[in-house]
Amino acid sequence: MNTAGRDWIDALPQELSGQQALLRRLLAACEATDSIRWLVVACSVGRGAADRYSDLDLGMGIKDDVFETALGDVRKVIDGLGPLVDSYHHQMPGRALRHERIFAQYANRCQIDLVVIPASQSIGPVRDEVMLYNQGEHEVVAFEQPTLTPEQLREWAFGGWCALADFGKYLRRASVWEALQRLHEARDWAWRLWAAVLDVPNPHFGLTSILDFAPGMLPAGMEPTVSDLEPASLLAAARNVAGQLNQATERLPAGQRALLPAAMASYVSADLAELTA
Repeated sequence: MNTAGRDWIDALPQELSGQQALLRRLLAACEATDSIRWLVVACSVGRGAADRYSDLDLGMGIKDDVFETALGDVRKVIDGLGPLVDSYHHQMPGRALRHERIFAQYANRCQIDLVVIPASQSIGPVRDEVMLYNQGEHEVVAFEQPTLTPEQLREWAFGGWCALADFGKYLRRASVWEALQRLHEARDWAWRLWAAVLDVPNPHFGLTSILDFAPGMLPAGMEPTVSDLEPASLLAAARNVAGQLNQATERLPAGQRALLPAAMASYVSADLAELTA
């Protein structure tokens, strides 16, 4: 019996009763299944900032020598934890580590987002990680926010300016749906840059990280970056996104601005200034 994990689950607030019930059943399944070696929860539930709509971000370690065959049993466990609507399992792109992601939606609006890996392996330090079950094969490592490199920030800034360059192309073609899509993409890149400026954890999640860790510091002037399908509205919003990209990059520390795409920013800003709806 894993009393520490069970006590932690029992101490969750009443608002999380749905998540609490899923975790209790999942912990019992871990204790009854020898192939499951450890279970952790993280993100908003792990740091005590969840509400009744928060999903359960979980990690699980399976015995290395039975990893592939045990995945089917894990899927059945997840499907049986509550009133299941549907579930889905797949490999996440860009991850060389052996793994499987299992997502489950339950009828009471609870969700599980579980990453399963071989027990002896690690995905590295995870912020707000809480150990719920452990047979001695997993260690919670202190999380340290990695410093964003000039190369990473150049990628984010370039992504925003490229999306706005495409926006101009589509608006000239009167393809307003494609223009709107690129506008959203550009804004997403701007949110990432603002998350870097605000130095919040996980800045690659952009707006989500700002709302999680600095909700009172949302940058001013973001509302005008939202548009309907009217060409004049789209153009005004795109110019405002360009302004947000410029403001965010100007606020970055000097050492992180070395590789920012200044020429691309100048070119696209001028192009949007000349563009008519």
